Amino acid sequence: MAQTNDNNTHNGKAAHKAALVWRQNQRNVEPRLWSDINSDAIRATIDAVTRSGGAIMFGVTSDGGAYSLCILQGNDKIKEYPSSPEAALETLESLTDWYVNFKL
Repeated sequence: MAQTNDNNTHNGKAAHKAALVWRQNQRNVEPRLWSDINSDAIRATIDAVTRSGGAIMFGVTSDGGAYSLCILQGNDKIKEYPSSPEAALETLESLTDWYVNFKL
């Protein structure tokens, strides 16, 4: 017998919609914007990661409650989710420090 995807049933769609509403209600009042982070720190991290041969992606989580960083380095994928501007700046500084000393 074939398996059914709960999202295709009425109950599955209702549960999915309820989960989205719950997530939306859990959002932080203030949106997470990368423009709130020191641009020199962002540039330093981009420079350090890319000089080591990596790639970095910036975003926010789907619920808007945290920043999202993803670094691709060879076969590795590093993800970080700082939840405040202060935590984002600290994460960027840590990544920069680590990647400045990174050896291929």
